[in-house]
Amino acid sequence: MSLSPELDEADQPQTSGRRTGRSFYAAPVSEFRITDDDAIIGRLSSRHVAFHAAAEAEQLRAWKREIEILKESFAKLGSLCDDWQLLLEIPLLRLGKRIDAVVLAPGVVGVIEFKINATAFQSADRVQTERYAQSLSDFHEASQQRLILPILCAERARAKPPSTTLVEGVGTLMEANATTLADALLIVQSHVDPNAAAIDAHGFDYSPYRPTPNIVEAAQALYAGHEIADIGRGDAADAELQAAAAALQEIAADAEASRAKVVCFVTGAPGAGKTLLGLDLALKSRSGTRPAALLSGNRPLVHVLTEALAEDSAARGAMTKTEARRFADAAIQNLLGYLKEHTDGAPPPEHVIVFDEAQRAWDAEVGKELMGRPSSEPELFLEILDRLDWACLVCLVGPGQEINRGEGGLALWGEALRSAQSAGSRWCVVAAPQALDGGPDVPGSGMFVEAGLGGVEVRREPALHLSNAIRAYRNPLHAQWVARLLDGDIAEAKALAARMDAPPALMTRDLAVAKEWLRQRRRGGRTVGLLASSGAVRLVGEGVPPSPRSNELNPIGHWFLKPFTDFRSAGALETPMSEFGCQGLELDYACLCWGGDLIWNDQGWLPRMMRAPRWQIARDTEKQRFRLNGYRVLLTRARAGLVLFVPRGEADDPTRSPDEMDACADALIAAGCAELTQN
Repeated sequence: MSLSPELDEADQPQTSGRRTGRSFYAAPVSEFRITDDDAIIGRLSSRHVAFHAAAEAEQLRAWKREIEILKESFAKLGSLCDDWQLLLEIPLLRLGKRIDAVVLAPGVVGVIEFKINATAFQSADRVQTERYAQSLSDFHEASQQRLILPILCAERARAKPPSTTLVEGVGTLMEANATTLADALLIVQSHVDPNAAAIDAHGFDYSPYRPTPNIVEAAQALYAGHEIADIGRGDAADAELQAAAAALQEIAADAEASRAKVVCFVTGAPGAGKTLLGLDLALKSRSGTRPAALLSGNRPLVHVLTEALAEDSAARGAMTKTEARRFADAAIQNLLGYLKEHTDGAPPPEHVIVFDEAQRAWDAEVGKELMGRPSSEPELFLEILDRLDWACLVCLVGPGQEINRGEGGLALWGEALRSAQSAGSRWCVVAAPQALDGGPDVPGSGMFVEAGLGGVEVRREPALHLSNAIRAYRNPLHAQWVARLLDGDIAEAKALAARMDAPPALMTRDLAVAKEWLRQRRRGGRTVGLLASSGAVRLVGEGVPPSPRSNELNPIGHWFLKPFTDFRSAGALETPMSEFGCQGLELDYACLCWGGDLIWNDQGWLPRMMRAPRWQIARDTEKQRFRLNGYRVLLTRARAGLVLFVPRGEADDPTRSPDEMDACADALIAAGCAELTQN
């Protein structure tokens, strides 16, 4: 029943020269039961005042009733709970609300959310309580080795026996009222593990909490004024992000102060946070005195982010949705629209530009088609920004994401910079070493490996490389496993899988089983959805409809942003999303529906295209690369868990050969996937 937003953990008040715990109150249950109610409320109020204005009467009344309900419930359990620990008002979720109560029993963490005076269990309250439990399980170190049991206590709701079922160490939500809360706590008692490692309230309070927001949540947090440090994990990946963010801010400031022209190249593994860095620079600069924008050729990404920022800002009351969308549209722009507007004429208003997925820049041939002039995308950018008295162009570079023709890689940037240098333009390059020399986290060779510097000034900056993936927060080796799998190196993929705490993916031949697995995991606002390659056109025979096209922006926005109760959403599990619609975005859990456009044979993976009425092998090496990269995108969209649905096929349909699908399933199992069964 917390009525006030929390502050970040780093902002906790100081007491007697050291930081107090996160929770406002913590004590053994035996002590809590004999402590005067007013004394407990006094401690809660004193901590509340440290963050906010004095507690309002409504908050005090809520605390008093919560304490009464807890004491009555513990009394019914008697000595069973005397050695438990109780914490009240735990501001664990950095950008959310406080958890009302946590009870610690051996091997079990009970999460209790109170709704005082409530007469029914509201869906929003269910989601809130489930989200607290899931966040503890995912991101709180002390909770990760314990069962998490969430309880929603609506004080005056109709009584019904509480029950729970465990899914990945988190119980399904127990619903209780003031009278039946004791029954829910008895279920907590039934899951006690007397052999579990002991933890007291102090240890729980100080245990590291490392939340990992998805790109939409991170963008909303940055838009609301938070720093990268506020939304980071507090680990090596977080330290890398903060160092890179600080380096980019310094480079942009130096370019402005010296009226210089600088091109930065940031490299990193898939899911390492490159787009997050670009958003940080664009949003922070735009709200200050240094105009900036993030440009992306990924129209679905731009649409989803701007819609999410506008909706969140309006919900917070910071500004109207129209005003918020106007600001977001200026900070996050469609790349082609920017080029068409500024290729000729006056210089652009932004001095700081972030180019997302810059390794996908198109060559002069595509430039002729799109812009009517035979110039590559890097050449156009340098020409446009050269009209300014100073400029900082930040290029975000990742590996294996090229899924369209004409994408020239880093060598295209080296060529454009050498041409600009010979024409008299002075651009200084500040780059991660990998962008210059090549490596596993960049496509192809480095910028200047083949043709040399050509007089271009270059400075190496190691802080601009992100080596730690943060998307798959449960499995940091996942991107490496995907790379080995798609290389066809099944033995190495299997070896990587053996090093993981859990299989890199599950595999099933039954779509209904995959969907049920996803439904069990969409609790607490977690995002789930179906994915399918744009070339997997025969999945329609398995009951999987086509994905929205990449220019159908509203359906894509609904898919990512609507709750699972809306049939248009990803969580409704009705429509899949292709690599063109989901690139740069992410889900918590996903099911990739494997198509006949990528099958396995003795030579490895065989990319194909549908030429009705039959499949045709993709002979062109570029088309082969696009198909493999499409699956690379799809295989790396899930943050917490991935299931692969490989259809059984149909013997009477040559485009859905059972033998071909069996070979794919066998290869995936051999690479380390585990079979998902009905149970």
